[in-house]
Amino acid sequence: MKYKKQNAANIWDERYAGSEYIYGVEPNLYLKEQLAILPTGRILFAGEGEGRNAVYAAKQGWEVSAFDISREGKNKALQLAHQQGVQIDYKVGELHEMDYEKELFDVIALIFTHFPEEERIAIHRRLSDHLRPGGIIIL
Repeated sequence: MKYKKQNAANIWDERYAGSEYIYGVEPNLYLKEQLAILPTGRILFAGEGEGRNAVYAAKQGWEVSAFDISREGKNKALQLAHQQGVQIDYKVGELHEMDYEKELFDVIALIFTHFPEEERIAIHRRLSDHLRPGGIIIL
């Protein structure tokens, strides 16, 4: 599994290494619509890549945490956050390596999140452990 993770991280790092934002800097439209109808709180972005959605949420007043396996993605996300005048807590690694508290988040967002098919169900279950009772998953 470590080999697969390293290979995937390298692929995403290579993809994000350029100066352009692969998915752009504007938020996903569906995410934008959903956040508009929710009260702000704590939100977690899994597999956040270059940070366009996390930065948007922070601009809307959300307390944002995010993670991804790509260091290049994190670098670009933090650069975008700085340009937009917001802060996001962004970590590099897989969910099982994160130290998020149980039931910490009001919302968990999975926007074009690419988890390996054989691990997807287990990851979704672990993510739900970090969602407060009555919380929302945006998928």
